[in-house]
Amino acid sequence: MNSDIILAIALPVTLFCIMLSMGTSLTLNNFKLLLQTPGSVITGLASQLLLLPVLAYAMLPLFKLPPEIFIGFMILALSPGGTTSNMFAYLAKGNLALSVSLTAIASLITPLSIPLIASWVISSELGNTSHIELPFLQTLAKLVLVTLLPVMLGMLLRHFKSAFCLRNEFLLTRIPLLMLLLVIVGIIQQNWQQLPEFITLTGIPALLLASAALATGYLFARSLTRNKTDSRTIAIETAIQNGGTAILITGTVLNNESMTIAPVMYGILMLVPIFIYLAWLQRSK
Repeated sequence: MNSDIILAIALPVTLFCIMLSMGTSLTLNNFKLLLQTPGSVITGLASQLLLLPVLAYAMLPLFKLPPEIFIGFMILALSPGGTTSNMFAYLAKGNLALSVSLTAIASLITPLSIPLIASWVISSELGNTSHIELPFLQTLAKLVLVTLLPVMLGMLLRHFKSAFCLRNEFLLTRIPLLMLLLVIVGIIQQNWQQLPEFITLTGIPALLLASAALATGYLFARSLTRNKTDSRTIAIETAIQNGGTAILITGTVLNNESMTIAPVMYGILMLVPIFIYLAWLQRSK
């Protein structure tokens, strides 16, 4: 598949479907959790939206990455709410309601937070003379269109067709994930000749950042007196990032294929510490 088609058409459509499927799992009760248990929700949001970007900004310079790879990682770190986080929270015996609520609330915040902070990162890394810029309004509009709007449409579908959503939950969630997998495979195929170089460049930083995010998210939650169940959930929500959103920004808004490599690699390698963590929890139990 042509690279332009993947990034300009297949990726936005896929992300729209992913966020729509996420919306079909949400109800207004998920947002009411903010009032019922505000401590865990605020801790989780702080860990996702603040702690991980700060952690990435502090860790990644140690690897002396090229500016475009560094920016790709930072945009990934600014894109919380991975679509599989709810599943992993369930497998970790975490607080599933908290996981769903954090994903939902983050999807409302990131269309505004990503273009604001990412623009500053790009400017600080490349300077004002660079031709690479992240237009705020265009980025905001695109994120609203492919993330916020489908979530709301999915919630409306869940409200008016609850039985349909519950009956077809497996298909509604798994088909979009399969679509994202195919998009990632397409991006890898287009960059196949450079893949060994990209793996060497981004593999270790991605793996270490995902591991650090998981551990730091848990310790951060425990330090704020969250219980173990909520802390496990916050740790997973911190480590699992929305690679689709990050690739959308780097590949379509910024139109820079080099920047897409970091989100792609993180999206794959973040599963390694997650599976190790799940195995450790199972063994400990």
